[in-house]
Amino acid sequence: MDKQVLLDITGRSRKRQLELVKQFNIENYPCAGGGCLLTDREFANKLRDLFEHKKRVTLKDVNSLKVGRHFRFEENKIIVGRNETENGILFRNKHKTDYYFEVPKCGSPTTILKGPKTKQAIEKAATLTAFHSDKKENEVTVTFGQNKLDKTITIASLNPSDVNALRI
Repeated sequence: MDKQVLLDITGRSRKRQLELVKQFNIENYPCAGGGCLLTDREFANKLRDLFEHKKRVTLKDVNSLKVGRHFRFEENKIIVGRNETENGILFRNKHKTDYYFEVPKCGSPTTILKGPKTKQAIEKAATLTAFHSDKKENEVTVTFGQNKLDKTITIASLNPSDVNALRI
């Protein structure tokens, strides 16, 4: 092969590729920055938290870090879905001992509670569910359960600073 017909792309820089994108008016192209999740600060924080709180980490545990908003309350992990797709993934991947939460009759995330099911942990998971739901009232009724949504709890809403204090 004649190397002179090849482009002058060398090293790790992506300048030449980005010049070609402009030259050929290409609008949909992959990010030039790579894609290792460990370089993403949020993902790295979630992974660090996972290793600090779980003795036996599985691939399923690591994959769950890609979905939802993650919170830590005492010994509990609380994951709140961001949209319908994530809600489905969270529900399908929940362990049989996990509780799940939803706010009925409105746009609601699915929330998963992992760890001890104390009264305080249930209240915190319900409050995070209500906070991220479309229901914007001072008190919100949240349904929850292990295998079906057969329990209810009415909780007061959280303010954003309380939510951020729990975020991983």
